[in-house]
Amino acid sequence: MISNIANYIARGMEIYFSVDENKEIFKVPYIPPDVKISNPLEFELFENFKGQSLTLVGEPGLREITLESFFPNKFYRWLGNTTLAPLCLDFFLKNRNKVLRIVIISLSTRINMECIITQFTHSKKHNGDISYSLTIQEYINPKKAGGNGA
Repeated sequence: MISNIANYIARGMEIYFSVDENKEIFKVPYIPPDVKISNPLEFELFENFKGQSLTLVGEPGLREITLESFFPNKFYRWLGNTTLAPLCLDFFLKNRNKVLRIVIISLSTRINMECIITQFTHSKKHNGDISYSLTIQEYINPKKAGGNGA
């Protein structure tokens, strides 16, 4: 247990994506220190008969996560054994229209949710690495949420 904690401290955060019931699993090669995780709350503002503004607090909204980082074009000693840029790009481009699962593990964060890619941009840097911005949004399966899937 202590060695697991030491590994998380040493590596910071790990992010995995999977598709098709874990038939393909992808580990994000480099996690920047500023991963943006949004946990919105649904609410509605309305005015009462006295003209006062009131807030009706609702349910939690769909979580959204944004990563801005790079995919390495070559092996960097400080990254260890990692997936190179062409395979990273291939994973996201071919699975863009699928429901994915994201798992985030760190000392302060544990997320395991289905998601969809809402935005993915990338560009080649001078050194051959690929910089990218990826935004995913939580996906709620209508069949599991009590809907009829229609």
